[in-house]
Amino acid sequence: MIIREIELFEGFSEDMEGELGEVFETVSFQPGDVLFKQGDPAEDFYILHTGAVDVKIAGARQTTHVADKPGEAVGWSSLAGRETYSASVECTEPSTLIRINKDMLDQVLRRHPSTGLIFYKRLARLVGERLIESYRELVKLREKDDRVIP
Repeated sequence: MIIREIELFEGFSEDMEGELGEVFETVSFQPGDVLFKQGDPAEDFYILHTGAVDVKIAGARQTTHVADKPGEAVGWSSLAGRETYSASVECTEPSTLIRINKDMLDQVLRRHPSTGLIFYKRLARLVGERLIESYRELVKLREKDDRVIP
């Protein structure tokens, strides 16, 4: 997956793509491998290239989110000022992801503040979409509970 194919980085200059390429690391995982656990230090951000991962929150009865589309992001706690991850991520099939260290990405974006602003606006949109998805699932669960309780 090349940088321009990733929605978060789409349309960035070639110079910016070159700098970002230096901080991207392609990593591979097998089913059952854990990228990080809830509460671990939030140091890296991941973008799915191939495969699928489950995002889970401690105490939840089910997976909170399934990332199975190329370009989906996980681990954005690391970019949102959190010291630790707010969820755990586990591979459900052989997967390749792009790992981006938050400090290295921050250095690149600080050198290019206008591009950094675009990146963080796009990231905020992704987080918002995930939140809306969570609200919809919560409503479904409540409606299901309402049907069960007389």
